[in-house]
Amino acid sequence: MNRHIDFCILGGGIAGLSIADALSERDIECLVVEKNDIGSGASGTPGGLVNPATGRRAKKSWKAEQGYVAIAENLEKVQFYSNQSFYKKNGLLRPALYEKMARKMKDQYENTSWPDGWCEWKTKDQIQEIHPGITCVDGGLWLPVGLTVDVGSYMVAYAKYLEEAGIEIITNNDPKEIHQQTTDKWKIVIEGEIIIAKHLIYATGHFTKETKYWDWLPINLIKGQVAKFKKENDSLSFSHSISSLGYIARLDEEDTFIQGSTYEHDFLDVKPDDEGESYLRKRLRRTLPLLEDQSTVVDQWAGVRTSTPNYKPILGEHPEYKNLHVFTGLGSKGLLYGKFLANHYVTHLTEQVPLYPKVTLSRFDYNP
Repeated sequence: MNRHIDFCILGGGIAGLSIADALSERDIECLVVEKNDIGSGASGTPGGLVNPATGRRAKKSWKAEQGYVAIAENLEKVQFYSNQSFYKKNGLLRPALYEKMARKMKDQYENTSWPDGWCEWKTKDQIQEIHPGITCVDGGLWLPVGLTVDVGSYMVAYAKYLEEAGIEIITNNDPKEIHQQTTDKWKIVIEGEIIIAKHLIYATGHFTKETKYWDWLPINLIKGQVAKFKKENDSLSFSHSISSLGYIARLDEEDTFIQGSTYEHDFLDVKPDDEGESYLRKRLRRTLPLLEDQSTVVDQWAGVRTSTPNYKPILGEHPEYKNLHVFTGLGSKGLLYGKFLANHYVTHLTEQVPLYPKVTLSRFDYNP
């Protein structure tokens, strides 16, 4: 028996669940199909940051205010559906590690309009007062609004929230067949069921490149490894997170932290490895040498992120196939942009509001 539905969403990560949520908020019927478990891909990292100051110059992210409001509200909403705390507003420290970095960061800060209370320039002494022992040259930034998130736990709770809102999420079910049934309907064959959807949305992360419909997109695949470190014989003396070479994410455990991330463009598999741990240790040592010497790795994780030429996500309807959509390319900013852009896309679909030029699919040429 066929099941008919308005929207079928492929992918149960940040992009897929956010789109499902945005549709549900407008009373549009949808279904999510995830080939593995919720949080099993790049969206399942054990520690991530909502960081509105990105890159080595700590430039304010595109649409930072809108993205931050959307994720902060969403985290608060979803937290009720978890029996453990999966995020905290603990602030973010961005020390400059050498003079040129400090100069560029300060110039960027002085020429940027930040919302009140979001970002402060600190001298070297002030940075080291906040965090004794940290490597710092000529100052850095303190962002009180920085959020730290156990993304995997957030995804599990998000799925529970959506299911209680009436959205069915089918996991561990890889579609066996996907094709256009009519000019405006899609047929998705999964184990035990055939789904007929008016709209089909690909929110499948790095798997997007594996389908014939989207293999033409200029998506770069980047393997990222993170490691969970435990400080030996003592608790950590700081509660904030750090963005330096990679990032250091602090949540609730007194003696552990997450160090990330590697940026591997050439890789054979998605498993964590010794080279990844060595790379992460090197980055930790550059920022907090004493802590690196006192810490051991207790867990390691790897995933594959998607990136685009302008480092902005991709949203849009396929130029040839009607009612076929994509939401991908979130990269390392999935938390900041996921819910905000999901809302934006659903508003585009329902109210014909134009998509932001920086994220629209139409910025790429289609060559079938």
